Amino acid sequence: MKRIFWVYLALLLLGLLVLAWPEANDVMMIQFSETHGPSKIDLAGILIIMMGYAPMVKEVWKQSSEIKIYLGIRSWNILLGVTVTSMVGIAWGLYAGSDLMLWISVIVATIAQGILVRVAYWRI
Repeated sequence: MKRIFWVYLALLLLGLLVLAWPEANDVMMIQFSETHGPSKIDLAGILIIMMGYAPMVKEVWKQSSEIKIYLGIRSWNILLGVTVTSMVGIAWGLYAGSDLMLWISVIVATIAQGILVRVAYWRI
């Protein structure tokens, strides 16, 4: 296990806290739909999340050949397919204003990406 992983995880959690912080007004910087769009605080949270998330994606990409061997080529393709489909679901949920679609897609994407990150940092 790499020690830097815990720094990345802390940034992700801090970003999630900032993103979940209640706001006094509903001023959206970018409006995806009538009810969805990030505010200034949300954009700051997303930036902090990306500071922890981007290095994890880089590590998964760097370790991709080992991950393919560890998971098997079919599992790799399935996880990538689930991740891409979930990201499209997140975008659609934001655009359509569907909270159910948004949160189901977030949960599925998080599980698939969590598996990839776990294997990249802790291959057995």
